[in-house]
Amino acid sequence: MQQAIIRTFKHVTAAEEARMALLAAGIAADDVAIDVRVDESGPVQGNFTVGDAPSVTGKTAYSHTYAPVAQEDVRDCQVTVNAADAALAERAAAILDRLGGHDPDPAAAAAIAARGTRH
Repeated sequence: MQQAIIRTFKHVTAAEEARMALLAAGIAADDVAIDVRVDESGPVQGNFTVGDAPSVTGKTAYSHTYAPVAQEDVRDCQVTVNAADAALAERAAAILDRLGGHDPDPAAAAAIAARGTRH
């Protein structure tokens, strides 16, 4: 029975590193997917006008509000492994956890761990 293991990473490079580690561990490329959850079309940090009035910020103009802002390589990436069995799921979860992956649903993970099975 297929088991999906999902972990999130804040940086694309970390997600790609995790994918390479999974492939090196023998997990098939077709069973590993990276999904970038936030794209470039959204506003970057600093492009919001609500609350940025000079009377609120203490500055004399709006120029600081519209100044170019450097974006970080933060994308909220999701790595999904479709494991064919429980042993492969355990191995994939261990690799992802070791490389800093975050379980998007820690409460469910704790409940599953208490039952003695992995999701």
